[in-house]
Amino acid sequence: MRRAFLFATALGVASVPVHAQDTKPPGLGEVLVTANRQNAPYAWQDRPVVGLRRQADSAVVQVSFSSDARDAEVRKREIHAMLAAALDRAAGAGVELVTGGFDLTPVTKTGYQSLPLFSAGRVDTSQATLLVKVRLAGSTAAAGQRIDAFVKAIPRTGRGAVDRTGSLTLTIVDPDQYRDAIAKAVADDARRHAALFGSDYAVQVTGIDGQVVWSQVSPTEVFLHLPYRYTIVPK
Repeated sequence: MRRAFLFATALGVASVPVHAQDTKPPGLGEVLVTANRQNAPYAWQDRPVVGLRRQADSAVVQVSFSSDARDAEVRKREIHAMLAAALDRAAGAGVELVTGGFDLTPVTKTGYQSLPLFSAGRVDTSQATLLVKVRLAGSTAAAGQRIDAFVKAIPRTGRGAVDRTGSLTLTIVDPDQYRDAIAKAVADDARRHAALFGSDYAVQVTGIDGQVVWSQVSPTEVFLHLPYRYTIVPK
């Protein structure tokens, strides 16, 4: 199964960029758009010109499932009941429930009860948060409307509530799958510029073996690139 990662623009749960770890195996899943690795040791702060611009794959929004029932066990039961109801309705609504600040993991009927419960601002209030994901087939406004409709339709239990608590965020599936296309674009650009200097010049390229990096460039698009640099030198 292809893993999912996040590329966040304004995700409430992660107001600062989130980064891949060096230990992550090759081949990313679906990633948040603003999780751009810019603070990682291998990052490049200035983005190269040549890369691949494409539409993001999905949009996600953080949603909170909460209860302010007096008893902690009652709060837990109410939150779990609403989570189960959301999972039952997700496929029919064309959405998916996932968790993660970078690597997106589907929430399942067998694992939803293991989601951590946190205080929701008061001692007698608990909440669980997750992300509602929808395929990005058109505008981000349309994606947001579908998510909002899904959230509104989830049955509330007891003193429970379900609320959208984050801004719309983009995702992309397996950015490393575009490595070859990006490398080819870099090679073509380097050859073209070297040719402008004549046949006595060649190109030296570095960084082409680095990890694929990304950033959001429009409401629905991302720019993927490698941390390359090339220099035109005499042969």
